[in-house]
Amino acid sequence: MKLYLIGGLGADERVFRYLDIKNETQVIKWINPKPKEELKHYANRLLEQINQNEDFGLLGVSFGGIVAIELAKLAHPQKLILISSVETIPNYQKRIWRLGKHKY
Repeated sequence: MKLYLIGGLGADERVFRYLDIKNETQVIKWINPKPKEELKHYANRLLEQINQNEDFGLLGVSFGGIVAIELAKLAHPQKLILISSVETIPNYQKRIWRLGKHKY
């Protein structure tokens, strides 16, 4: 089973260098978001990097974990692994983002 790795916003594939992973791996490369693009649509575009014709798993670090959850909703991996991430975004955080207060 191939394991697709998704780093955090400030991390590239080096974040995975010390993980002892026995599976074949492939790093998902970040792509530029479209203006005002929702996360689920962004994840759908990242899905092009995943071969869904074979068993696969997703491993996400930090914000990459949140993206991995969105990908899992679309692609149904065999395994989903989150490192230093959250399963859901708290409602207060969603409200802060909607109001644009996160920019301050």
